[in-house]
Amino acid sequence: MKISHEVKVGAVALITIIAFILMFEFLKGTALFTSTDTYYIVYDNIAGLTESNPVEINGYQAGVVQDVRLINDGSGLILVSLSVDKHFNIPEDTKAEITTATLIAGMKIVLRMGESSEMCHSHDTLSGYVATSIIDRLSETISPLEGNITDIIIKLDSVVSALNDVFTPEMTGNIKSAMSNVNNITASLKDVSDSSKDELVAAIAELQTFTAMLSANSATLDSTLKNISGISEAVTEADLGTTLSSLRSSLTSLDGIVKGISNGEGSAGKLVTNDSLYNNLSNTLYNLDLLLRDMKENPKKYVHFSLFGKKSE
Repeated sequence: MKISHEVKVGAVALITIIAFILMFEFLKGTALFTSTDTYYIVYDNIAGLTESNPVEINGYQAGVVQDVRLINDGSGLILVSLSVDKHFNIPEDTKAEITTATLIAGMKIVLRMGESSEMCHSHDTLSGYVATSIIDRLSETISPLEGNITDIIIKLDSVVSALNDVFTPEMTGNIKSAMSNVNNITASLKDVSDSSKDELVAAIAELQTFTAMLSANSATLDSTLKNISGISEAVTEADLGTTLSSLRSSLTSLDGIVKGISNGEGSAGKLVTNDSLYNNLSNTLYNLDLLLRDMKENPKKYVHFSLFGKKSE
């Protein structure tokens, strides 16, 4: 049987139309060869959700957003239809959460599975809500800090201005010069360290020996310190303050006596300050000395005269 040219053209056109429809549904995310259930959710805000956005259960894509349309009753509510693989059992208390698919763009619906033992059936209506996005959370967190951030920026600007005033070209030059001096000193110390390495090692060895000696004589040192502590306590108990006070009083009295002698007061003062008394005493002692010498040289004369009186003739 011969097929006419018109029938061939019509068949090709029909196949093309069917392929176009299937391709369109596929691009919308409709599962062409998988049986699905349809669920409805009513939102007051869909946050940019569109048809063919994914529907996930625990991170697994279980379906797509099939349709988004405005309920034309003046309420402003939006009806969203979901196409979900019928192999998934959806509890009645499941929540459909609209959230961001990526940090950059795109939205999705995540089915938060409930705990009810009763399961939904195709064309049932689920509860839904819009999750707070990360950006909104950051905005809510940062908003109370805006005033503090502004104050910090102002203070930082003041600090930078103050630093600019401090770090003048002259100050920068001085700092560079100081750093150069520090480098020179470091190099000098390195040279000294290299040249005196043996001496440093010997000094450290002696210090270790001295430390070992102190450790070995720790008992003796402890006893000595205890003796010093005992002496200190004895001095404290001896009422050193009263003793010093008495000594100060005695020195004050002695100072008064010395001043009186210097001023010629009393016998001692007259003896020290009166020249005539001194001269008389000196002459008396001189005459006494002459008398003693004469007595020594002529004892008979003085013995006869002084002891037995005049001899009778």
